[in-house]
Amino acid sequence: MITGGNATLYVSSVSASVKFYTETLALKLIDHYGEHWATVRAGESLTLGLHPKRSGESAGAKGSIEIGLEINEPIDAAIARLSAAGVRFTEDVKRTPQGNFAHFTDPDGNPFYLWETVKWG
Repeated sequence: MITGGNATLYVSSVSASVKFYTETLALKLIDHYGEHWATVRAGESLTLGLHPKRSGESAGAKGSIEIGLEINEPIDAAIARLSAAGVRFTEDVKRTPQGNFAHFTDPDGNPFYLWETVKWG
């Protein structure tokens, strides 16, 4: 029986990534084993594993993964807060009937988006 898991991100520096994810994005640090591995948690159900990039490969390879982070605040407020902390958003907010989306990357170029759900009706 599967009891959990994580999305593993390949990063150039585990320690620098821990700093970004915990201090800038305010995620919770679960484990940190030097430059070998770290685990951070977003909310109750998303766990990210931070792994050093493999030899000969680049960290944050575009197109390999994109991680959505659901937020419980207005997207414009989240963007303002994270921008003040150093996050650089890559495009304007996309506003759709399914929600509002704002894209950014971590320091290695791994793509993320914030997702603000829109109440129907």
